[in-house]
Amino acid sequence: MGAEAVPLRAPGVAALVTELGLTDSMRHPAPGRTLLSSRRGIVELPAGVTPVGPTRFLPTIASRILSPAGLLRAGLEPFNARPHPDDVSVGQFISERFGDEVGRAVVDPMLGGIHAADLNTFSLAVAAPALGQAVKKGDSIVAGTLKRNAAGWWSRIRHRSQRSGPRTPATATWRHGLVTLPDALAEGLTIHTNTRATGIRQVGHEWVVEVTGPRGIGSVAVDDVIIATPAKVAAALLATACPQASELLLQCDSTTVATLVMRAEPTGHPIATAQTWFIGSAWSPLVRQVTNLSTKWYLAKPTFRIAIGRQGGMPIDNLSDDDLVAMTMAELKRLGLALDLRNYVVERHRGAMPQPAPSHRKRMAQLTTILDGTGLHVGGAGIDGAGVGTAIVAGHRLARHITSKEENS
Repeated sequence: MGAEAVPLRAPGVAALVTELGLTDSMRHPAPGRTLLSSRRGIVELPAGVTPVGPTRFLPTIASRILSPAGLLRAGLEPFNARPHPDDVSVGQFISERFGDEVGRAVVDPMLGGIHAADLNTFSLAVAAPALGQAVKKGDSIVAGTLKRNAAGWWSRIRHRSQRSGPRTPATATWRHGLVTLPDALAEGLTIHTNTRATGIRQVGHEWVVEVTGPRGIGSVAVDDVIIATPAKVAAALLATACPQASELLLQCDSTTVATLVMRAEPTGHPIATAQTWFIGSAWSPLVRQVTNLSTKWYLAKPTFRIAIGRQGGMPIDNLSDDDLVAMTMAELKRLGLALDLRNYVVERHRGAMPQPAPSHRKRMAQLTTILDGTGLHVGGAGIDGAGVGTAIVAGHRLARHITSKEENS
């Protein structure tokens, strides 16, 4: 009920899959269309649109998801480019460079659909690390994009006679879902499920982790502790062991989201022949994204995955599953998708979707400095950002840090 697939082109993902011997058993999604709620109704997402804006301009112009005034304002981006030495929110950056309409019509549905984000509070450095130097130096995003597109076009012309091998598919899963990946990673390890860490204290040169679970209350003494929980959970665990780190972690915000997977009768809505439908906060305070699992993963019966909840949207923490499903179905109907529900399952992620504010990276660097040499380590979505690829990179970073310390001791 979390991620459906791993991003194979993200750093470290394909290498890990190969290392675990899972390459041959991978399954890839079918090609399909992506839809977008817009001022013109539900339209196909223009080619080249990303969570931080368009990278190809002719498809965006042709789609008419922006008004003539919005297009004109966006086209003035090279004249509005100025340096931002410090991190800012995505909303502030997009508004200054491209205008409010680009944020509302293009960026909000994409970034909100993926991260449940509020553009006006979400860190640009986390959302688009590749733009880091351009943002700091004040380079034009439009000019840079046009330059890269021209270079790519010229390269294709020059090498059109050369045959290239097949591209790596963008995403993959396995027959039994993504659980296959952590199961392979966990092989040979001792893992205590349904066991909660309740506190961490130092005894001599060791850390003692207090736990409670099916075997009752106990403790585990270790040399190093990695905390990979939502930031506020990590803050509570470190409150006694390292108050300074705990205070920094308490500054990390998050929001509650839920996933509804359901089977339904066939529908005549455009999503019936597409894969994904992004819905911005201007269109719904509750539903962010609808995925047609049937067209994406070759399922026989119509099956949909609904992403629910967003930062600054309709609160869902105190809703029962029945009420949440009823509200979601009513909201989908209001949006034009009336589904005849057959059966469903709901998964909640309470306070688990990270919402990194501007300067999040700087605060996390301070956190690393505070914890350096203590034997305490933090990582995971609340620290490094959400996503399977990000988790793999963070895991390698923490492993290298611990093993290098052992080698030097």
